[in-house]
Order: sequence, then structure tokens, then C-alpha cells
Amino acid sequence: MTSFSLFKPGSIEPKISSMRTPEEAEALVAAMFSFSARFRTNSGGSGQDQSPAGSYFFDIAVSRLDRSLRDYGDTTPPFYLLQTLILTTFYELTRSVRSQSWRSVGNCVRLAYDMNLHLIDADQKSHNGAASNTPDVTQWSLLEERRRAWWAVWEMDVFASTIRRLPTGIDWSQNLTFLPVHDHYWFSDLYHGSCCLPRDPGLRWKALSESGNNSPRAWFIVINSFMSNTQLVVYTPSSAPQSVDNDAESTARELSIMANCLYCTVSSLPPELIYQSEPLDFRTRSFPRDITPRQYHSDKYAIYLMTRLCRFMIHHQKICAAAPWMASSNDSSIDQPGHTATSDWANYMSAADEIAGIIRSSAVDHHRYVNPFLMNTVWFAAAAQCACRVIGPAAFDKRLAESNLDLLRLTLDRFISFWGSSDTLKAKLSKLETHLVHLVERSKESSIVPGNNATAPLTSPANTTSLNHAIAGQPGAQYSNTEDNSSFIQSTVSGFPGPGTTSFNPDTWGFSQPFLPGNQAWRGILNDPTDFFPFGLEELLMYDNV
Repeated sequence: MTSFSLFKPGSIEPKISSMRTPEEAEALVAAMFSFSARFRTNSGGSGQDQSPAGSYFFDIAVSRLDRSLRDYGDTTPPFYLLQTLILTTFYELTRSVRSQSWRSVGNCVRLAYDMNLHLIDADQKSHNGAASNTPDVTQWSLLEERRRAWWAVWEMDVFASTIRRLPTGIDWSQNLTFLPVHDHYWFSDLYHGSCCLPRDPGLRWKALSESGNNSPRAWFIVINSFMSNTQLVVYTPSSAPQSVDNDAESTARELSIMANCLYCTVSSLPPELIYQSEPLDFRTRSFPRDITPRQYHSDKYAIYLMTRLCRFMIHHQKICAAAPWMASSNDSSIDQPGHTATSDWANYMSAADEIAGIIRSSAVDHHRYVNPFLMNTVWFAAAAQCACRVIGPAAFDKRLAESNLDLLRLTLDRFISFWGSSDTLKAKLSKLETHLVHLVERSKESSIVPGNNATAPLTSPANTTSLNHAIAGQPGAQYSNTEDNSSFIQSTVSGFPGPGTTSFNPDTWGFSQPFLPGNQAWRGILNDPTDFFPFGLEELLMYDNV
């Protein structure tokens, strides 16, 4: 498993032998098989694989785990049951980030807090390398296993919260657990220092560099944290109306800070973690205590894609603000100079092109050996290529964008097929370009608001504050199910309310407001937040000018 290392080689048998009941052992083993079953090969020669699918083992693991946890009542369960829960939750998240998996992430967070995994190193300072006062290696190794469980929960929490655009369950201000060290040190029982994840983004790369920790997991976590912080900048979790100008200026400053943090972090990466356009073949090795090339290549791939995702989130706001439907035809003050717009597009598209580049340099089946959460970054790159073809500057090669899109779409299809993920991203990508074309065509017309004889821009100044307010996120947004939301999406593109709308005031609604999941008028229309995110239509379009 390359996404994260929860167990030391050779530690499973002693762990199972120490369990209280056979049911607990069955839960852990079945949870492991729910992951490994995806990699089964047909060796019988019959042409059909008769071995159980991962879902079969997942069902066993969940049923055994639920009963085992109930048996402990108000007593804190043993640590290995949290490890089991992490594996089953990971399985759920690879399929979708809907209500069940979201609740499972919350259970992981609560159980980890119950075990005080957020305070493992509360009484220690960051250690540099192999410190002279080396602690007991056996104790350090046991605590390192708990640190890895904590950071696996942290990563799933960040991922699920980003997708659903909701607060994380983990309080970053009370995170006093060191980042994981390199697998080599843990597997070999060699102590190595590390550090906590500072709350201030500007201190993270400094603390990690000073600790001497060259773990790819630790550096990935730091970059992943920047992505989460950037989302909080773009989607301010405040329900109070704000000044549009002040909000735009503050957002621009914060995004510049995040861009600086990302640059410093990437510049400080250990040389062995820097991808330099070399082939990534994801081969394996037969030495269980050594780090395989597959793990090494997976780590490089993950760091590279997460860095590009951060760049996307930092730069695409200006791209969306410059979209033709975002500006009033009567207001030329917001038009950007040609060279500025082209520069913004260059920063934006370079990240998408670089993702296509690393995919070309990777093994055809690399999607099997990397973190499946990264398929959302691949989707973002594909959506950017769609946007470039429709609204990109003329200087950009649209044929290259088309070719890159084919590559990214094929990769996304392989991710979804292998990991059994929801088809939401695939379906949304197939519709995205059509919607963009419709929006461009609308922007060229007089933009008559339905039910009103007066003309108005697609995002009128009167609606700007309410749009900011909606983007900021309304508390208590609810969703309900619809079997097919294609008619809803099409109706919002054409400017009319979708099915089931109970109220619609054409004088106070801009075209873009129906896309926002938090809008009151669209409650009762949508149940699955992943229909809009990660990186749905509003993620490309729904920004005011910066």
C-alpha cells in the first residue's frame, strides 16, 4: 500500500495474536483484503477470476468491526481497531465522499482523539536528525506507528472536507504529533527526529527542514496542508456579508502568501523527492524491509501532483474572473490587459500541462499504485484543458489542449475503473465543455434576465455581495436526492430555475447563484455535494474579480 504505511513488515502476526477475540482479527484481515483484492490476478487460466472482490471483504470487515467496537462500550478500544477503521474508511473514500464515508472519517477522528493521538509529542521539542539523547528505540517505534495512524486520519479528513467544502474534524491548533519519518528508519528501527506541523503556513517548511526529516510523507503532508489553507482563503467560512473590495484585496494578499509558502517548500524539498521528468515505472522489489521503487515513484508522483493542485487553487481565481460572462459589457474598467491575462493563463495552464507530462512519463498502470485521492487533481487538469479550448487566449495551442484532454480523460477513466470510484467526475467532465460553450454564447447576447425586461450582466453588481455571501458558505446547507440532474444543470445554464424550485426571484438572482450548493432556493434539489465538487462547474467559474 503506497498511500500510507500503517504497519511495519513482520508486525501483523504479533498484533493478531494479541487480539482479544477472533472477530477483531477477522476485521483487520478483511480490511486489508478489501484493499489487496483489487490487485488479484487470474492464475487459474480459466479466463474468469472467481476470487471475491474487495467489496466482499469490506462488508466482512465493517460488520466485525462494528460489533467489536460496541463490545468496548465507554472503554477506549485498542489501537488496532482504529487501524482497521482507517482501512475501511479509506476503502469508502476511494468510492465516493458521500454521507457514509463522511461519517466514517468523523469516527476515525473521534477515535483518534479518544486515544490522544493528537498529543503524542506534546511534551517534546522537535528533534534534529539522530539526536544525541536518542530515546528508547522500541518505544519510539511504537509511537511512530501511532503517528502514522494519526496522519492517515488527518489526510482523509483534509481530503473529505475539501471535497465537501466543510470544516475539518481535526483542530490544527491542537496538533502536537510529529510528522512521520522516512519508512527506512522505522522499518529498520533507526531513530530519526521530526517535528510537528506548525499552524502558521510560513513556518512549516522551515520546521521540517530544520528537523532533518526527509520523509516523502512528511513533505507531502506539508504541501497538502497548503492546499487546505488555500481553500479556506478562497471559500471564506464566514456567513457575514463583507465588502467586495476589501474581500478581494484580502484574498489576493493571502493567496500571495500561500504562493510564497509553496515556492519555499518546493525549493526546500530533499533532492531525491524532486521529479525531474525521469520515467516512473513503478516497479517492485523483493526485499520487504527496503523501500521499493514503486513506493519511491508513488511518493514523487504524489508530491508533484499536490504541488500542481495548490498552484491551480492559487491561480485559477483570476482566470475565472476574466471569463467573458463574468463582466458587464458596460463596465470596461475590469478588463485585463492582454499580456496580464495571457500571463495568468500561462501560470494556470502550466500546472495542467505538467500533470499531463508526468502521466506520459509514468507506467501505463501507474493508477494502480498511487494514492487514488489524486484522481481529483487529474480531473482538475482535464477541466483546465476544457476551459483553455473554449475561453483560453488565442496564443494557446487548442490542438495541444485537445490532445492533453484525451490523455487526462483516459487516465481518469482508468482510475475510476480500477478503484471502483463514482462516475460523477467522469460524467461531469463530459458535460463541462458544452456548458462553457453555452455560457460564452450567452455572454455575447443581451443577457435578458428571465421575467424582467431590463438587461443585466450575467453577474450584476447588485448580485455581487450575495454571490460572495453564498460562496463563503451558508451554514446548514442541505441536499436531497435527484436521479438525474442533467436537466437541472441545463436549465441553470439557460437561466431558468431547475425542477422542484419553490421560489425564484429574477430580480435578485444572478445566473451563477443556482450553481451554489448553499443557496436556499436550491435546497431539496441536490443530495450529493460531489455533483459540484471537487472542482465542478462553479469551481471554474464562480469567482468575482480580484
